[in-house]
Amino acid sequence: MMEQRSDSLVSADSELAQCEMEVNTLLKNISDLNRKMDSLQIPRESPVGLSGCSMVDAGTASVESKTKTVCRDSEGGGSEQWNELQKVLSALETSSGQGRKMLFRLQTQNAETIQAKHLSAARESWVQATQVLEEMERELGFSYPSALPHDERRQYQRDVLSLYKHNQDLNKSLKSHQEELVGAERALMYLEDEKKWLQEKVVDLKRKWLYGASCSPSVSPSLSSSRTSSPCFSSPPYPGSPLLSRKLPSSRPDSPSSLCTVDSVLQTEIEKLQRCLERLKARNERLNAALLRRKGESEQLSMSLSRQEADSSALHMALVYCEECEEAYGDLLSLSEARKQQNAETISTPQSEHLDKGESSSSPPEGTAETNPNSLSEKEFEDRSGVLLQRISRLKQDRAAVCIPRRGEAGEGMISPDTGTLAGVRGRTSSLSKNTKEEKAALLYELVTVREEMSEMRGNLRLLEKERRCLDLALMVQSAQDSAGALILDSLRGELGDRRATQQRIAENLAKLEGGGGIPGPRIHSILRELQAALQREQSLRKRVTVLRESLDSALTDSTTQRRINREEIDHLSRYYIKISSTYRSSRKKQQDQLWQLEKQITVMSERHAKEEAELSNTLEAMEWKREETIL
Repeated sequence: MMEQRSDSLVSADSELAQCEMEVNTLLKNISDLNRKMDSLQIPRESPVGLSGCSMVDAGTASVESKTKTVCRDSEGGGSEQWNELQKVLSALETSSGQGRKMLFRLQTQNAETIQAKHLSAARESWVQATQVLEEMERELGFSYPSALPHDERRQYQRDVLSLYKHNQDLNKSLKSHQEELVGAERALMYLEDEKKWLQEKVVDLKRKWLYGASCSPSVSPSLSSSRTSSPCFSSPPYPGSPLLSRKLPSSRPDSPSSLCTVDSVLQTEIEKLQRCLERLKARNERLNAALLRRKGESEQLSMSLSRQEADSSALHMALVYCEECEEAYGDLLSLSEARKQQNAETISTPQSEHLDKGESSSSPPEGTAETNPNSLSEKEFEDRSGVLLQRISRLKQDRAAVCIPRRGEAGEGMISPDTGTLAGVRGRTSSLSKNTKEEKAALLYELVTVREEMSEMRGNLRLLEKERRCLDLALMVQSAQDSAGALILDSLRGELGDRRATQQRIAENLAKLEGGGGIPGPRIHSILRELQAALQREQSLRKRVTVLRESLDSALTDSTTQRRINREEIDHLSRYYIKISSTYRSSRKKQQDQLWQLEKQITVMSERHAKEEAELSNTLEAMEWKREETIL
């Protein structure tokens, strides 16, 4: 963990150093560009006796503006870019001053509002603490033994005070984080606006310079006449100006090469500036991502603060409940002692009557008068016992509402020095917590579990439906087989009846033949042919019966095998479904465990993120001061 933290700090330092180097290179490039523009603008050689040039050398504002506009119309060279660059620098200075004023005003307003909120919260917490202390001071004078051990009571009081101090520390850390986040966000927005504005101005200057260097404007007759007529602006251009090559191409043969070199140098400088701007844009995106992470951490801090407040309120309720239990126990103890004393007196009175028979009749009333103040009557005892029973029943009802927050396990109860949150408090909501986010998360979790159970029930219903369909098909096949068997039995019975009838006819005919019934020869031959035909039909019917029996047996075996296969498939599908459901449950449990571990890691990384945020804010302030110094 320490190695990761050191690596992250080293990477953050390297990124900040690189960002500072890039900003320095950008400022150096801008200064080089300013020097080059200054070198391009050389004082002109004004002829003697020209009033316009003398006014330009004098430096008055009106003549200077006129000369600049005329030079822009007539020459269109480096003076225009120099004027644009001066305007850009002046606008940059004014915008930086306005941004500083606005940032200071917003910081003061936010500081006042946050201070008022924290003062009100401190007053409320102080009132609660004073109430708890007053109740403890009132209850310190008990004469009967306490129901709770002294160490446990002191532990409850110590927990309440520690949670109060912890809440104060959390409020302070949250306030500081919010102020740092607001300042960093405003600084980033201001830097983004200035970067965009500078990028646009650089692109505009590049476009104008390239346009002025590439194409020369055509000179109209009116413009040439106006130039010749006015002696103020008819002076030759300065030696390093590109206008000299436009007007006198034959007098300076080396001017195109100088223009090419200037263009190439400016092109390289502009490319460098663009690369620096792109790198700064990437760094700005990283800073925005870090700002978003800081916002998430501030939300987590607020959630942990609400949890701690809920725990402190729960402990306060538990303390009040314990005090009420002590009071009820004291009353019950006093009542039981009074009852014991009364029972002892009632037992001792008969013995005294047996021993003191010869005494006067006035002595027993005196004894009773002496014992009455120390004893209770039946009515008073019943009233006090009824009140105590009601109080005990009310305390039993209040016991369900009392919930003492548990301490975290080993490694989870450590308090982070930066955020001040407990590492293992996440995911454990008490019954008195009224945080809407936690309730929504719990409801969503219950909804997901209900949906999963519904999907499992739907899968079971689908399997049952498939089993029912298989059973219906098997029943239909069985009914068809039964009907086919009944038809086969009917056909076999009919064939048996026919065979018996034919056999009976044959037997009758044979008996007639043996008896010599005078049947002629052709008749005998016809009967024999009929007998042979009947025997052939009987054989064919036997063959058909055997074939039908074989087909029926094969169909029955096929149906039984198919039924067995269907049952095996159903068992296999059910086992597979049970296995899938168990794996799904185990994977869901593993995923929940992984989420819990990730939350723990996030809480552990809060310290490192806070340190990085502080370093980034310091570096941003240093960069802003450096930028202001360079601008000035």
